[in-house]
Amino acid sequence: MVGEEKGSVGISKDVVTAIAGIAVSEIDGIANLSQGDSSFRRGEGMKRYVDTDVDGDVVTVTVRITVLYGNPIHKVAKQVQTRIKAEIERMTGLRVSAVNVDVQRLVQADEQVGESEEAWDDSES
Repeated sequence: MVGEEKGSVGISKDVVTAIAGIAVSEIDGIANLSQGDSSFRRGEGMKRYVDTDVDGDVVTVTVRITVLYGNPIHKVAKQVQTRIKAEIERMTGLRVSAVNVDVQRLVQADEQVGESEEAWDDSES
C-alpha cells in the first residue's frame, strides 16, 4: 500500500500480476505457452504463469517461461527480471525485492508447445 497525506492507495495483487505478465509478453525470445497462443499469455490465463506476493510495499514475483531455442537462456531470464522490476516499480511505486524466473521449457520456433505440454505436466507431478 502506498500512503499519502490525504488517504491511501491500495494496489491489488491482480494488478501487480497483470503488470508483470504484460512486461514478460513484450520480451523477445519467449515462446507461446499454450497451443494457439501467439505470445506469452495475457489476461486471466497469465495467472497460471505469474505469481506475485505483495507484502506492504514490497513485491516478490515468480514467472514461468518457455524460451525459444537459439536465444541465450540467461540473457532472456535477465531481461525478464529487469523488465518486470522496472515496470512494477514505475507503475505502482512499490519496491520489487525479487523476480524469480523459472525456465520450464526450451522449444524450437516451429515446435507446437501444446503437443508436448502433457509430457511436461506429468513430470511436474
